[in-house]
Amino acid sequence: MLGEKMRFVLVLVLLFFLNVFAQPKDDYSWMDKYFLVEPFNIYNIVMMQKTDLELTQKQIDAIKSEYDKYFPIMLGKARILKDKEEELRKLVYGNSDPEKVKNLIVEIAKLKSEMTVLDINLFKAVQSILNKKQNEKLIKYLTSGSL
Repeated sequence: MLGEKMRFVLVLVLLFFLNVFAQPKDDYSWMDKYFLVEPFNIYNIVMMQKTDLELTQKQIDAIKSEYDKYFPIMLGKARILKDKEEELRKLVYGNSDPEKVKNLIVEIAKLKSEMTVLDINLFKAVQSILNKKQNEKLIKYLTSGSL
C-alpha cells in the first residue's frame, strides 16, 4: 500500500516539474513588446485558420517562405532592442549624459518602427498570396476577434 502511494506521489511530483519547466517550443511572444503597436502575428493566425481559409499547399509554402524571409530579421532586431533597453536602464540609473540617453531613445524608437514596418510588410505579403475570398475571411477574423 505504501509503495503505491509513494509511486503516486512520485508521478505527481514528476508531472509538476515537467509542467513547471516545460517551455513551449519556439515561444517568441517576448518579442511582442518590441513593436510600436501590437503585432499582427499573421503567420500564426493564417496557419491556425488554414483549413477554414481553404489554403492550398502552394499558398502554405509561399506564406511560409515569406515568414522565413521576414521573421529572422525581426528576431534579430528584437534581440538588439532587448539589449538597447537594458543599456538605457543602466544609463538612466547611473549619472549619464542626457545626450547619450536621448540618442539611445531615438535609436530604440527607430528599431521599433522598423520592426512594425517589417510586420506590416509580412502581413501585406501574406495578403498578396491569398485570393479575394480568403482575404475577406482573414480580415473578418482580425476585425471581429473571432479567431
